[in-house]
Amino acid sequence: MAERSDQRTRERSSVDSEDLEELLDSGLDDGAGVASSRDEPTREDGAGSSSGLRDRLRSIVGRSVSRPLGSVRSRLGHLFSVRTFGTALVASIVAAIGFGFVIPFVDTLGALAGIFAVGLGFGLVGERRQYLEIGLAGAATAALGALTEFLVVALAGRGDLVVLFGVGSGLLAALIGHYVGRDLRDGLTRDV
Repeated sequence: MAERSDQRTRERSSVDSEDLEELLDSGLDDGAGVASSRDEPTREDGAGSSSGLRDRLRSIVGRSVSRPLGSVRSRLGHLFSVRTFGTALVASIVAAIGFGFVIPFVDTLGALAGIFAVGLGFGLVGERRQYLEIGLAGAATAALGALTEFLVVALAGRGDLVVLFGVGSGLLAALIGHYVGRDLRDGLTRDV
């Protein structure tokens, strides 16, 4: 009886590692009928099994982590383009400054017109929808413009509302411009 209780204690302490190894074996198994570790005689030295277990665990963890990250990267590649965002941001800043000089008295409306024009241009030229990139670029440009125009108010601690208004108006101008540009492109390229 004493031998049986020792065996039960040893089984309970090694259940976690055996279950993990069995899980790893079943995860790597192609269905060819690999015997589980409970069917194999247990080794007392354990030197060879720990490195094999570690390698299998790394393999399974590596595959389970790389699959979701790979799909997230591919989805993000389709949803958001850093290159398009950077180009739209630079173009929005340049257009906002340029249109602000053209319309001298109401430079805020000139900046929004510049952001709208960039959204319109990207909608006319782009083959795919780029609402996220254009919207973020317009929002960032308008927030930067609002912050620089009302710098004293921002430094006084009341700039959050000004920046929020800038973000909203820039986002709206860019999205409407992109929508109008895509609609115009669709109307120009459609067969009558």
